[in-house]
Amino acid sequence: MATPIAENRAQVDALAVAKATGGRVVRRTEGRLARGVTSDSRAVVPGAAFVALRGELHDAHAFVGAAIDAGAALVVVERGRAPDDTRADVVEVDDTLAAWGAIARAHLQAWRQANAAARVVAITGSAGKTTTKELCAALLRTVGGCHATAGNLNNRVGVPAVLLGLEREHRFAVIEVGMSLPGEIALLAGMVEPDAAVITQIGLAHAGGVGGSLDDVAHEKGALFEGLRPGGVVVANADDPAVMAQIGRAPRPARVITFGRRHDARCRLVAREPLGFEGSRVRIDGPEGNSASVVLPIPGEAAAMDLAAALAAAHGVTEAPLDAAQAMRSLAPMAGRMQVRRARGVTVIDDAYNANPGSVRAALSALAECGTGRRVAVLGEMKELGPAAESEHAALADAVVAAGLSLLVSCGGLADVLARVAAERGVEVVLAGSTDEAARVAAARARPGDVFLVKASRSVGAERVVDALLGERGR
Repeated sequence: MATPIAENRAQVDALAVAKATGGRVVRRTEGRLARGVTSDSRAVVPGAAFVALRGELHDAHAFVGAAIDAGAALVVVERGRAPDDTRADVVEVDDTLAAWGAIARAHLQAWRQANAAARVVAITGSAGKTTTKELCAALLRTVGGCHATAGNLNNRVGVPAVLLGLEREHRFAVIEVGMSLPGEIALLAGMVEPDAAVITQIGLAHAGGVGGSLDDVAHEKGALFEGLRPGGVVVANADDPAVMAQIGRAPRPARVITFGRRHDARCRLVAREPLGFEGSRVRIDGPEGNSASVVLPIPGEAAAMDLAAALAAAHGVTEAPLDAAQAMRSLAPMAGRMQVRRARGVTVIDDAYNANPGSVRAALSALAECGTGRRVAVLGEMKELGPAAESEHAALADAVVAAGLSLLVSCGGLADVLARVAAERGVEVVLAGSTDEAARVAAARARPGDVFLVKASRSVGAERVVDALLGERGR
């Protein structure tokens, strides 16, 4: 489910790239302007700029020649690796990944300079950031043009790709910021320079990559507040002490808009009526007397909290009235994220994109609100939880019991730990041992009227379970 990087029409020349990156112009054609910047040699079109990224498993310098053959007008390479081919301008830099980000940051700054009303919202969190991003973008589109992160483009490669897609007609940008390594959010926050910074919640997601503890995750996530533009808006989860503890890291002066269930939250979820697969009817009282009463077409309490966060962020960057009802009608299903799909008499809540303790609890709670038939969950391992991984899997048994499952199928790994504890508490379980076996078990055990929840970390590949349940007729 990796998201392809879309084409862009950003314009650069060798001198501008050298200035943005601290690089050196090796070859330049007077007056030449490259249109469209890409890091994928296969996406090069005549006149484009190509940045040769080098990672642990690949080195795009091997494709510089192919990029030039495809018509690249400018290539950005590491120092000492300039091609002999004279058909393209060349800029050498110390680090092409850093240069990729610097080029995008320069494009963002030019976009801001062209429109004094331009505003950027950046969103992170251990769970809910993608849904919050989609909801916030839908709200802001009722006011003006809004460019937003597509899919999972939320890392050091993806965020620059999103920023390069900004165009003059966009008034807002809503950027999702992810984390897997120490310092990643700080780096991306410096690139994005948000006018509003949102932390949806803080949990153990990706804890293994940043030290392993909740405090480690909180420190990394809080860097988004630290990267806020002066006079910007902090959007913080009033119900999450770990988020609230990060507010002081924002540069002063900064406004604060909290969201949540608490009575003192400025964007408060006042009421929610579950509507099963259709989502929830919610009422949210926003800042300055702004309220929204809408049908949110995503099941579960967590989605309603994400809407409160999105409203807080949108109100933070515009004083124009927001048409929340129109925004909800325009909302498109998000693949692999609480997406309701049906075939063969079975309903599947496809939440297979990723998983961590908070998001699994939220998904199980939403499952309990949906349908009248048997409720079945197919759960895979939650990766990158660090030293607490086994205990966090075991602790989810409470949520499994509370959801009233008729059957739990685990996909192997530490998901079996969860299943064994759930079995001790009276839940029928099948330890499938692998994702493919879980897919076979789920398909064989499915009955008309069943409601399945499928959820696991990305690397588990739980979408194969969804495919087995729905077949070619799934929708």
